[in-house]
Amino acid sequence: MKLICIAAMAFLFYSCQRKTTLQAAISPQQTYTDPSGNPMLLGHHTKEDLQQTPYKDWFDKNYAAYQIDSASANALKPFVKNKRFEIFMGTWCGDSRREVPRMFKLLEYAGVTASQVTMIMLDDHDSTYKQSPDHAEKGKFIHRVPDLVVYNGKKEMNRIVEYPVVSLEKDLLCIVTATAYQPNYRGAVYLQQRVTAEKTDLLIKDSSNLAAHLKALLQHSAELNTLGYVWMAAGETDKALLAFQLNAQVFPNDANVYDSLGEINLKLNNKAAARKYYLKVLDLQPENAHAKKMLTMMQ
Repeated sequence: MKLICIAAMAFLFYSCQRKTTLQAAISPQQTYTDPSGNPMLLGHHTKEDLQQTPYKDWFDKNYAAYQIDSASANALKPFVKNKRFEIFMGTWCGDSRREVPRMFKLLEYAGVTASQVTMIMLDDHDSTYKQSPDHAEKGKFIHRVPDLVVYNGKKEMNRIVEYPVVSLEKDLLCIVTATAYQPNYRGAVYLQQRVTAEKTDLLIKDSSNLAAHLKALLQHSAELNTLGYVWMAAGETDKALLAFQLNAQVFPNDANVYDSLGEINLKLNNKAAARKYYLKVLDLQPENAHAKKMLTMMQ
């Protein structure tokens, strides 16, 4: 089962204000309203779009509240002049709502210009999970949002994934000065690197060793679970199945990993395997309503 991006987290950093205007590069804009009437921005948008109702309520509040670490931010200024920045986010995501206003405030303070920044809004629906209408995210390994990607020319230097490791200022300073920096979700990054370099069927055969290595990198099951759903939405079901299987090996007592295995096997029309995994969910969580519903549907 896909985990929802949580609005409130403990990683809060507040700092000083500076009233300058930074606008992301202008591209075609799209909006979407879900069946419940909740609006969502999709595709390329600007900071000014986030300052319109209903987004302005959280954007302006988090922008104003953020207190910049001026010492670290001042140190950024000589290094950001020739860099490019891409911000991938979702207006539906609590982490994006918290971090993106802070990102804009810091970039503005450091003197980053509008032409240096592109902001892309991603979808949250199952079939288009973490995707934009023109697929600007394709090939860029966006599995968590927000994702602030820093480029020197056309080459990616590094990125801040979902939230900073230390602080936005210190993390960004490491990136633009090419200092050693490891963003969040090391396990997902490692698995992505392996599937890029090797055939998926060979990785499946070596899943025990792969799982043992991932166990030292993963902090929780949500990391590979999210990655699996990103791959599944992109039609890369072999990679998604691998991610979910590895997750079950690393976190064998987590009911949610079996729910995800049930879902992808049902998608692959492997009902026997799907049923097995949903029964495993009930073995761990006897009152799990979703597993009961799926088993009833398959009868």
